[in-house]
Amino acid sequence: MDSKRRYLHLIPSAMVVTSLILSACQETSHQVTPRVASGNKGGVRTESMAERNKMTKDQQRYVVNPTDLAAYKTHLAAIFDSMSEDALTPWSALFKLKVWVVGPVDLKKDASSSVSITYSETSKQPMARQTQYQVWFDSRVMEKMNDKDKAEYLLGEFLTSLYTFKSLSNNELCGLVKEVYPGSECALSVSKGTEEEKIVQRAKAIKKTLTPTAYRKALTQEDYNNIRLVKSYILQQSGSLRHADLVVKMTENGFDERIFSLKLKTASEVKDPSVLDSETIESLFAQAKALDKTQADCHYLQSATKGVCDIAAQRTLEEIPGSEVKQALLSLTVKESEAKESLLSETVYQVSKIKIAKYTDVATKEEFFLVPLTSVSMSERVVGASYRTNYLLAVKTVVNKSEIFKLAGVLSVPGVVTKVTQDESKGKVLCEGSLAALKDKSTDVVLIAKSDKYLGSLKEILKGLNPVPPCW
Repeated sequence: MDSKRRYLHLIPSAMVVTSLILSACQETSHQVTPRVASGNKGGVRTESMAERNKMTKDQQRYVVNPTDLAAYKTHLAAIFDSMSEDALTPWSALFKLKVWVVGPVDLKKDASSSVSITYSETSKQPMARQTQYQVWFDSRVMEKMNDKDKAEYLLGEFLTSLYTFKSLSNNELCGLVKEVYPGSECALSVSKGTEEEKIVQRAKAIKKTLTPTAYRKALTQEDYNNIRLVKSYILQQSGSLRHADLVVKMTENGFDERIFSLKLKTASEVKDPSVLDSETIESLFAQAKALDKTQADCHYLQSATKGVCDIAAQRTLEEIPGSEVKQALLSLTVKESEAKESLLSETVYQVSKIKIAKYTDVATKEEFFLVPLTSVSMSERVVGASYRTNYLLAVKTVVNKSEIFKLAGVLSVPGVVTKVTQDESKGKVLCEGSLAALKDKSTDVVLIAKSDKYLGSLKEILKGLNPVPPCW
């Protein structure tokens, strides 16, 4: 991570240090009490992984992603960013290994299946309980707390969830990982090639496979003390917390070392950086619609000229023939202010996921992204037919401590069909194409943007861009 990104991470971290350090010093006042079922030598009956998502429809309404909670975003997100800097997987990804439920739930019901129960310091009522695969919060107790206290309890339950995975066999843990994050690696060992010497020195490879059993040990007071020490350490270190040091601290306090070696293939909450999800795409399309009736510069990359352009943008819904499904469309029309004819008039589909390309600007060293758009299919599929491949130019920015994609411009690349073939087996006409030869502005690559900030990099990128004909 470069110095500028590191600086951006540390600013929000520093802001929460003062609000959390006092509570870290008072950590011992937060009482948590293990509950051990009678019989089975202190074991508790827990659900199998097959029962991980088993709950009533009413309970399913309260399933949450903890990283979406205000308490996490305000008080924990910056800390998790700091401790994830050199990790194989962002620590926040580990939340999903258990199902989190926050609602008006009776925590005393089915308490015999709990591996841990946490009591609220103020009300002395059970506030959270965990089974092997689930975390339950009573929202009626939580709503009486401020966000800082909620964040502390959330962090405590997160650490407790990690601690309880030591009861799982290698096969069970790998099975859980692959169910939650399909395609993930699960070697369950610490890489000897890591640059972090402390990890190599302290972490011991797991050589034995525990015997799978339906009975798990409830946490003891010693376990709770271990969790409490690590929690206090995280809060005290805050924005200066390093992944390697955290691993050492957790190892010293009995946490399952296999957790540190997980390399999760995450796609949603911990986003694949090469794929945009539907929520981000919706945001970018909404930003593109906001360009309607505005002006921007048209930068012509090949002729190295520019002009002032008027933009018209519309969003519509189109019903897909033969179904009741409606497809969202974005139409962009761009013309130079004094021109009679439009420079380009394109309609693109809004899809649920888009694979994007990331680049680093040659001048500023800042990251930017090209988001390819799916154009409406060509009607004329013959050699020599012209078309355009369009991209949204996007950058990442921080708003209210959350990182979002911001639209910085639209890049349009002209193409010409060079080959047309008939696929008899599929009944489709297939097209191949290449970059159109420069004749005038209508066949030039154009960037519609208010800034020429990334122009130099785009000219270099253009050398490798191959506009694909929209022969769908």
